Amino acid sequence: MIAQRLQESLRFWWQYLTALLLVTAPFAVSGEFVQWGFGPALSADESGLHIGHLSALLLLLLRPFAEGAVMAQLVAIEGGRPRGLGDCLMFCVRAAPTLLATFLFLGVLVYLGLMLLIFPGVWLYARLCQAPFIAVLEGQTPVQALQESFRRTQTDQWQILLAVTLAYMMVLLVTNTFGVLVLNLLGDQKISTLLIALATSLLSAMPTVLIFRYYGLHRPSAPPTDNGHG
Repeated sequence: MIAQRLQESLRFWWQYLTALLLVTAPFAVSGEFVQWGFGPALSADESGLHIGHLSALLLLLLRPFAEGAVMAQLVAIEGGRPRGLGDCLMFCVRAAPTLLATFLFLGVLVYLGLMLLIFPGVWLYARLCQAPFIAVLEGQTPVQALQESFRRTQTDQWQILLAVTLAYMMVLLVTNTFGVLVLNLLGDQKISTLLIALATSLLSAMPTVLIFRYYGLHRPSAPPTDNGHG
């Protein structure tokens, strides 16, 4: 069953690669512009790891918009026709406050779980990862959405945990391999980091597709709507 869900998600991601790139690329480029202007969010040297707080904060604020744009495209594709960039941006602007609050609560809970020997955080993410879809597409509050995600994933929690973990491991492996190849070919320059960011953003949509697939299997029988978000 896990292999089937991963195959479904990969096929979907590949089939609608262009439509997903349309909504992931602008945020990848925006993220790179932020770091070019304010310095890298993360950097490392002999003295250790350094965090660029302003860049990191701006990238975190971009996250709800980026996720909202991907969500808009997934819902549109499920409805039979991908959206243009303008429609997806309007959707994500309207959904951003709800997504920001939902991701804030989700991030805090997962972070606390990661502090407890890592596994609890991964498990919590698997149980709560449907909350953004529930909050936006079903009009629930962030807290209600988190509770509902936890309830819906009760039966399939271990399957979801393994599937989501494998999906992110695949993304990490491919992005790291692509990054090494690009840096070896082009060197460490802006065009290299931009290409890596574009690939990472597009590849990262695949686990979101997987989560959306599980959301579709667990949601009530009525199909999702924009619920006033565009």
